[in-house]
Amino acid sequence: MGDLIQLKPVAEEEAECLHKLQIEAFTPLYEKYQDDDTSPAKESLEKVTAKIAEQNSDFYFIIYQGEKVGGVRVRWHQGNKVYQDVKWISPIFIIPEQQNKGIAGRVIESLFNIYPDTVEWRLDTIKQEAGNCHLYEKCGFVRAGGETTVNGTMTLVNYVKNCTERKECR
Repeated sequence: MGDLIQLKPVAEEEAECLHKLQIEAFTPLYEKYQDDDTSPAKESLEKVTAKIAEQNSDFYFIIYQGEKVGGVRVRWHQGNKVYQDVKWISPIFIIPEQQNKGIAGRVIESLFNIYPDTVEWRLDTIKQEAGNCHLYEKCGFVRAGGETTVNGTMTLVNYVKNCTERKECR
């Protein structure tokens, strides 16, 4: 991952710090799209704490040059053979002043190494955010065809990265 970027697992007692970073990172998108029911900027501290505690996910702080600048959660379904070795990135976020520095792309590449047995990665993003779509496509994700209209200005699109040849995602 290099010396500049690290992923550090989030402990439950660090939920408040993660929650503040999440609000800071997602507030500009919330202000743009007013998606009250889906915006991570509107999630409660209790909901974030519950996500950290879930057995079927890992939440990490994204640390850049020694400072916490965001977070990423990887989740999976347990006991469901259809989704065996499938991981979801939900969410990944960087605070605004640290965006567009290549951090998120390097974090995603690191996740491929942390979870080497994953055969498929999935995520959703805002269709109208061309920069986000470009990032995921640059990391090897392709649109999976599914779209969910959130409101008149915002649509979520599904992305998938298949790693049937496991070395493709390392």
